[in-house]
Parts: sequence; C-alpha cells; structure tokens
Amino acid sequence: MRVIAAIAALACSSAAVCAADIELRAVRHGRDVVVTDSWRLAGKLVALVEACAVNSTAQAASSDAWALIAASDSFVHVVFSEPRRARVASERGAPRVQRPIREILLPLPEGRWPAHVFVRSGNEVLSFTKYDPAALREVALEKQLELETVEPYKFLVDLRKKK
Repeated sequence: MRVIAAIAALACSSAAVCAADIELRAVRHGRDVVVTDSWRLAGKLVALVEACAVNSTAQAASSDAWALIAASDSFVHVVFSEPRRARVASERGAPRVQRPIREILLPLPEGRWPAHVFVRSGNEVLSFTKYDPAALREVALEKQLELETVEPYKFLVDLRKKK
C-alpha cells in the first residue's frame, strides 16, 4: 500500500513540475482563454510545426511580425522552459533538421488560414508554412479555443465528422 501511495505522490509531483515547464497563453477576441491541458495543446503546436513543409523564414519571419501577432486579438503562444527538439523544414528544400524550439506562436485569424507558424529557436525567429491540415485540425479541436464554429477552422472540424 505504501508503494502505491509513493507512486501516486511521485506522479502528482511530476505533474506539477511538468506543468511548470511551459507557459501557454491563448487569446481569442482579445481575451485570455483558460486551456485545461496546456501540455496537450503545446504538443499539438509542436506537431503543427513539424507538419510544415516549407521554411518561410526569409519571407515572413521578423521580430516585427512576432510582435504584431503577439499584440493581435487571437493567437496561441507557448514558451518551453527547456527547448523542445523538433524536426523542421530547412531552407531551400534541404532535408529536415532538428532544431531546439523555445517558443511557438500561432496566429488564429478568422476568415482565413494562418499564413505562417512562428518559432523562436535560440535568438532566431523562424517561420514555417504549408502545414498538414490534419495538424491544424488538432489545434482547432481544442474546445477552449472555440474554433469549431469559426471559418475556416470549422471546415477542418467538419472533415473529421464526415470520416
């Protein structure tokens, strides 16, 4: 019985440590949204970055772009206390590379798709595009973001229902 109690206590303390390992902020219509499972959404954001086929850093990434999105009325931003490793698209079609990801910033515009997913890796701001719609659908399915009735995200959610 003591072993079970010790395992349960360890699991609870590990969960508390894990929750402190990321900061997640979701904003919709200018208001902060409480996300019940920050780690799940953070994992979906990493999967979205890895699902991007094109490194668009040369065309879209800048500190100004990051600041504009972070000041917008709808986005999701995750900060990892320890960088996560992710396989991302390289510039000029080279093979994918492992990069340490410190932050991910996803704009959530209504009426159009997010054009780019932004990442901070070290001191660099990177951007990626041409993502797999299934990866974006997973983000759109997060109930607290309330995207399931908003175009164009509703289209992705409806695709899941039709299967």
